[in-house]
Amino acid sequence: MLSLRDESFELLQTEAEERGISIQELIRAVIIPDWVKVNTSTKPAFDNGNNGLRAYRSSAPIREQEQMFQPAMSRIR
Repeated sequence: MLSLRDESFELLQTEAEERGISIQELIRAVIIPDWVKVNTSTKPAFDNGNNGLRAYRSSAPIREQEQMFQPAMSRIR
């Protein structure tokens, strides 16, 4: 499940409409792959103390996390 602020939702809605796809499709096909590329290159893939899985831990403030969308959205256009 994902919750977005109104401004972020409206941005995604506009981008999705311009592409003729749903917001869910935009998130799955564009936003998540970009996020994975950016965030897996700097973090270890596994935490040996957790059966090969690691939890996502963000030390970034919420506003900084929202800015993660900006590079992906600029590449969309």
